[in-house]
Amino acid sequence: MMDLFTQIQQIEFDSPLPATLLEVEQRFEAPRVGDLVLATRSALETSGLLARMREGDTVAVGVGSRGVANLPVIARAVVARLIEAGLQPFVVPAMGSHGGATAEGQLDVLAQLGVTEASVGAPIHATMEVREIGRLPDGVPLYQGLDSSAADHTLLIARIKPHTDFHSQVESGPAKMAVIGLGKQRGALAMHSLGGAAFQKYLMPAARIYAAGTNLGGAIAVVENAYDETAEVVGLTADAIGAAPEVELLQKAKSLMASLPFPAIDVLVVRQLGKNISGTGMDTNILGRLLIPRQPETFGDVDVAVVVALDLTEETHGNATGMGLANITTARMARKIDWVSTYTNGLTSGIFSMYRGSLPMVMADDRRAFMAASHCCAVPQPATRMVLIQDTLHVDRLWISPALRSAAEEHPRLRVVAEHTLSFSPTGDLISPWCLAGA
Repeated sequence: MMDLFTQIQQIEFDSPLPATLLEVEQRFEAPRVGDLVLATRSALETSGLLARMREGDTVAVGVGSRGVANLPVIARAVVARLIEAGLQPFVVPAMGSHGGATAEGQLDVLAQLGVTEASVGAPIHATMEVREIGRLPDGVPLYQGLDSSAADHTLLIARIKPHTDFHSQVESGPAKMAVIGLGKQRGALAMHSLGGAAFQKYLMPAARIYAAGTNLGGAIAVVENAYDETAEVVGLTADAIGAAPEVELLQKAKSLMASLPFPAIDVLVVRQLGKNISGTGMDTNILGRLLIPRQPETFGDVDVAVVVALDLTEETHGNATGMGLANITTARMARKIDWVSTYTNGLTSGIFSMYRGSLPMVMADDRRAFMAASHCCAVPQPATRMVLIQDTLHVDRLWISPALRSAAEEHPRLRVVAEHTLSFSPTGDLISPWCLAGA
């Protein structure tokens, strides 16, 4: 019996594609921190975080698994200022079940993000063992890892941004990082198994329990701009986590977030997806797709008919979480999938990842993936509105079909900078506007 990849090589069909693509630059309002070290030190001092700690105290600095911009610089600045104050900091992974839900795996994730004992100037303690620290009114247990609970204080380094699974007053940020990150795999499983409604309902009251019943002292909260740069660094004491200050910072993060500039797209081609791009592989806020059972699908300001995902990032190490958000992929990407990693992530996330971990329609190569999308988008050439992006983290550079030329020329954020031939190698690899040959 032929395997999948041998079978799909036999699929041959033809569908018109645009001969050329326009390269478009998208410009966003983008405040940016000039001196990260100074901003981080100031956040510790002006927020009152340092004033709540006494000389000689131990401080667990919680660091997550997301690709936070300038994370090693911020973490080192936090550690250095704590040491200057006579404190004894050490780093702990605050990343739920990531890294294969093992201490060794989480240390490896930190190292890949540039956070090591040498880079931050402090030891790293890691364990997956937890203790229960309280229960929510409906009986849902909350946990804290024994690594962070052993310290006199815990201080999180957390990025505040819109979540990819739900919208609420508080989404991604220190409140969620306390429950899911400090809670290790037990905490992640307890919350994820209840679905998005649980995060909307429980994050804010859970933050109050962590503030009152644990050593959580606060957080260094980071907001980023549309170019994946640090826009602001703010210190939050524990009572501000999951409260008005975090709510306000989320609104600021939403106002700075990147987006696709067209209200309707027939074919969106994403060069690569991965956990280093988004926890969902591709950011649902960019795609306008949620794909969670029993949740409304309206999730953004863009309507995309067909999504094509061409490849995985190297940094995702085969974890293809989020591939189900695409309709079509390539054999190249399918061959790279680590099913154990992908399914472990999916089972931990529960209903959030059940559909998103599904394999899309697999085409033998890039050319056939493009043609399948063009054939199935219900808008024939030359009217097909096609957009190509590097990934959902980088949408400041787009490649668009001629059908979108007028919309681009009239859009205040867009500037057409070049025109490229859409072309493929004899084996079907995309070679222009990107070169994917030999990938």
